[in-house]
Amino acid sequence: MVSALDNTRMVSAQYALKNLRSSDESSEDTQSSSAASILSSYGLDSSSASLLSNQALSGLLGALSSKDDTSDETDTTGDSADVTRASFMSMLKQQLQEAAAAEGESGKAHDMLAALEAGTLTISDPTQGVSVPAWDIDDPDEADTESKPGEAIDVSGWSDFLDAHLERGSDGAFVKENGSYVDQTNASHAFFGLIGSNYYYLSWPQAA
Repeated sequence: MVSALDNTRMVSAQYALKNLRSSDESSEDTQSSSAASILSSYGLDSSSASLLSNQALSGLLGALSSKDDTSDETDTTGDSADVTRASFMSMLKQQLQEAAAAEGESGKAHDMLAALEAGTLTISDPTQGVSVPAWDIDDPDEADTESKPGEAIDVSGWSDFLDAHLERGSDGAFVKENGSYVDQTNASHAFFGLIGSNYYYLSWPQAA
């Protein structure tokens, strides 16, 4: 059953999505402020709003507000969108390397990159009902790996999936530790964001 709060979030996100798609007259600051407000209502880090293009914001708000569990906002065309294939892992590593370089000496991207190289990073896409352990394409042992079987997970919309996995604090925002979300199902660190042109959920163990 959809709660009144979820319904309000859905309507708000759909309204913001409509504005982003149909209006080019608003200033970038106004659009970012509106998107930040919507992201905050979902418990997501609103500071990321200013880093996203209107196209990326549209994809995120569409994924969160969609009533269709399969989410038409997710582009599943091409091997690079298939989390079980080496082409996706190549794209993922390149994006993490670029993000780590931008961070400096440490940060969330460094942690995810280290987890990828250690074989402890997991990629999940509930809109496609699949989860798979990531692998480092530059590892000699993975040189001939073109794909790996994914684990089937429940197909769901992003809003339901995030609520099931991320812990909320007393302020309603998803809990973070050391800059990363915390998965309440296994206490791992987590990230939800854009990889390539689609949204994915990444998780990795907390440091001992």
